[in-house]
Amino acid sequence: MTQWQPMVKKLDSNPAPAQDERERLRKGRALFREGRQDEARIEFEALLISNPKSANAYLGLGMVLRRQERLEEALARFTQARILDPLLPKAYVLEGQSLAELDQFEPAILAFQNALNLDPKSVKAMTGLGQVLLRQQRYEEAMALLRKALHHDPRKVQPRLLIAEIYRQQDQPEAAIAELRLALDIESDHMRAAILLARLLVARDEHDPAEHVLREVLKRLPEDSPALVQLGRAALELKLYPVAEEALHEALRRDPGRTTTRLRLVEALLASGKLEDAEQQARELPKNSQIAPLVHKLLGDIHYQRQQFQLAVEQYRATVLHLPDHEQLLGDLERELAASDGGWEELAEDLQPSVTDRVADETRRLRQNRRNRNRRA
Repeated sequence: MTQWQPMVKKLDSNPAPAQDERERLRKGRALFREGRQDEARIEFEALLISNPKSANAYLGLGMVLRRQERLEEALARFTQARILDPLLPKAYVLEGQSLAELDQFEPAILAFQNALNLDPKSVKAMTGLGQVLLRQQRYEEAMALLRKALHHDPRKVQPRLLIAEIYRQQDQPEAAIAELRLALDIESDHMRAAILLARLLVARDEHDPAEHVLREVLKRLPEDSPALVQLGRAALELKLYPVAEEALHEALRRDPGRTTTRLRLVEALLASGKLEDAEQQARELPKNSQIAPLVHKLLGDIHYQRQQFQLAVEQYRATVLHLPDHEQLLGDLERELAASDGGWEELAEDLQPSVTDRVADETRRLRQNRRNRNRRA
């Protein structure tokens, strides 16, 4: 990308009917906001069939692809929108955001600067440029730009989150905490601000205040919010198990068929020592091959905590059996079983960490495969 130069925008001699285009854009954007990505994509693609020069349709389609983690395809759509309408600041902003997500920092900086050439008051362009500078550890430049963004719109939360991250990286936790509290004063239900604040508090061994922060945002979430799962996972990661249980229980009540949510709930119950509840939830998980290793591993952990060591070993064995490339590990396990002379406790104690590591590796592999499929789709 080269530095933006002013130019005259040419009008298409055969534009699509304005009313139809506006209606499709309105419908596509509404579907996107509701999280109905496939339907939104259909609307934007239909608009491009009727008007291949609709820059806004390319932007909408790119936003859908970006939400689906198909970043390179999204970037191509944003670039096409920018080529079609070189005077559209939003195209440069979205192009810059995608380039930054692809770690292409210098082109991203140029895109944000081009957006600011068109609209010097663009808070999104300032914020995006500030984020890239932060990632390059250019803290003073980033801070100045983010403060400028807040000067134009003091109620924007994203610049404050980035300022808090600058303070955190500069080992100024008090300043970071203060900035995040300001963000929550502005938007009391802002999930990311609450999670970042809770992490900083837990790092300072302030577990009760951290739990309070997450509970406050949990109270403000609508019942149908997909953020319930995000909050539950964050609380589980921070070992704030009561909050994790509450959020995940509520998410399951809304969507009982969500397997990943139930898995996280089992982990939270297990960590809290609620073994009967954990086992009941684990028994309701589907027995498909993808999650079978994790289900057996969780059941093994439940038996282990109950000191039912033989049952734990049997579940760990079943875990290994369902892992790919399990032959060597299973052979080692069988030899240990043959030589154990009934020492189930010692065997279970040896198996538990190794099985945990193997399942974690497999889970990461599956998640990466899913991301790669989304990008290729």
